[in-house]
Amino acid sequence: MKLISARFSTEVRRGGFSLTELMIAVGVGLPVAGAVVMLLLQASFEQRRGLADTTVEQSAYVLQTRITSCLRSMNSLTPEYSSGVYDGTNLLGYQIVYVFHANTNGIPTTERIRFVTNLTGQVIYTPDMAILTNQVMWMSNSPTVVLRQLYFNTSPKMDGSLDSSLIRVCFEMDDNGYSKQSPTNNPADIYRSFAIQMRGG
Repeated sequence: MKLISARFSTEVRRGGFSLTELMIAVGVGLPVAGAVVMLLLQASFEQRRGLADTTVEQSAYVLQTRITSCLRSMNSLTPEYSSGVYDGTNLLGYQIVYVFHANTNGIPTTERIRFVTNLTGQVIYTPDMAILTNQVMWMSNSPTVVLRQLYFNTSPKMDGSLDSSLIRVCFEMDDNGYSKQSPTNNPADIYRSFAIQMRGG
């Protein structure tokens, strides 16, 4: 019996794209690639904005909590009058204040809250003015959070006199341009104004 063998050609004819096919592929691919790049850029911007908003909000919460906890436990407050902040001719408040409370021996302890207005934006709390080396940094500027202003002031009573036990605190902070949003409409720009009733009131 004679076997018949069949040969199948393994050679495949290969051909390149024609110029027309290449132009069509490029014409379709470029808009798709551009859309993908735009989506990636938009996602990156949204991520930066979300991070900036969250970071500033968290920093504002921490600073407000520290100030509130400190002042609520104090009996009285005296500003350092040379640290006044003015809006034209109107006094807004003071950037350095001294607070007092009696310790376990009944002796008043003088403490201080100080806002450093240079580029560091530091808020420094001194628990005892008799020991100036014992200081606590409540806040300092970073690449994503900047404290622009902080001041304290007493609140007016109904008769127009000042209530030295009801303290008004105002501060402003933002993301230092990290989110690349418009400075005039930036959700990461926070302004807080709140009142604290001291224990001695």
